[in-house]
Amino acid sequence: MIKIVMFRAGYGDTILVQIENKTNEYNLLIDCGFGYKDGLLNFVNTKFKDKKINKFIITHYDSDHITSASKFLEDNGDYNNPQMVKIEQIWLNTFKHLQFSKRANQVLNQDTKEQIQELITKKLSELPIEDNEGDIGAKQATLLGKTILKYDYPWNFDSKGEAICIENMPENIKDDSVKFTLLTPSKERLENLEKEFIKDLKKLGFETNADEIFDDAFELLTRENNVQNSNEGNISSSSYVINSNNINTFSKGGNYLKDDSVGNGSSISFVIEAEGKKMLFLADAFAEDVISRLEMIYPNKDEYPIFFDLIKVSHHGSFRNNKPELFEIIDSDKFLFSTNGKHPKHVHPDIDTISCIINRNLPKDVEFRELIFNYDLEHLNDFKTKELEEEFSYKIKNQLVTEL
Repeated sequence: MIKIVMFRAGYGDTILVQIENKTNEYNLLIDCGFGYKDGLLNFVNTKFKDKKINKFIITHYDSDHITSASKFLEDNGDYNNPQMVKIEQIWLNTFKHLQFSKRANQVLNQDTKEQIQELITKKLSELPIEDNEGDIGAKQATLLGKTILKYDYPWNFDSKGEAICIENMPENIKDDSVKFTLLTPSKERLENLEKEFIKDLKKLGFETNADEIFDDAFELLTRENNVQNSNEGNISSSSYVINSNNINTFSKGGNYLKDDSVGNGSSISFVIEAEGKKMLFLADAFAEDVISRLEMIYPNKDEYPIFFDLIKVSHHGSFRNNKPELFEIIDSDKFLFSTNGKHPKHVHPDIDTISCIINRNLPKDVEFRELIFNYDLEHLNDFKTKELEEEFSYKIKNQLVTEL
């Protein structure tokens, strides 16, 4: 049996994948966004106490994916003496893993170190006191890398301590009876992230070297940069009549503009295969990167679209990460969307993305597609008509737990 718990994490992600059979249990935690106290923490304390998380995958540094991760690890305590759950391994790419550019190894002079520490302190002070769910101070949820080291959690073990990227990983990772296939990021995308950070530091008058203080600065500046570059220009369903004609129009992709955020480009996305099921988790990955990787792994185009038993849609359904061509090569009868639709700069999911998913032939032996949300989204109400659901063979569901 497989259960996917999609916690209410504001406009972000906190997802638990539970894989069980008669002899074994495997648990995967993907990201740890907002709503931690009433979501993940409550679940762990009431339904998951003393269990094991085999992998805790933090896909990238956007606040809506990592805000509560440090707090969760703080509450859980030391790796060897966990207060709630055993966490066997963490996947996270931080600055120390991005060893692509040559860095000076000399000791950072005290003057410069104090200036960088002042910068870090300033960035910490600029964070809001509470997250958008109002239950955890953002200042408590920063410097995730430092927290991982403090509590001695195994970090990027599967890539031998290097960056989690397709060049550093075997094509398939077998973990008990679970198979992982990494789709993104590539080394090139991580290099872009590294270059962006170095450029930002230079603007502030600093040059990087191997000192660990740069990990702290990287985490804060990367998060800040991702927020600043998150303008998307969504197509709002309130501006259009949602009808058959417009669904046909939107699904043609005329509004598509690819994502160019280096943060999203560094997302860890992957396929999980277990218990005879195949699941696709896309984080905030670029559609172009996912397409390229899938075409390499599944070269027989006669088998397209590739059927997955579940697809976690990229970037909360943003059309910038879900171009029509992506849905020519992937399909499912279950599409998961994690968002409350209340990001300060845009409303997810885009109606274009919904249109691309539903306006095509059904997979073999599938009667309808389920679009599964962890919040009831008002801007999608016009999709909930019986006429459209019957014409395009879909159902919209609001639920936190999906079983396969």
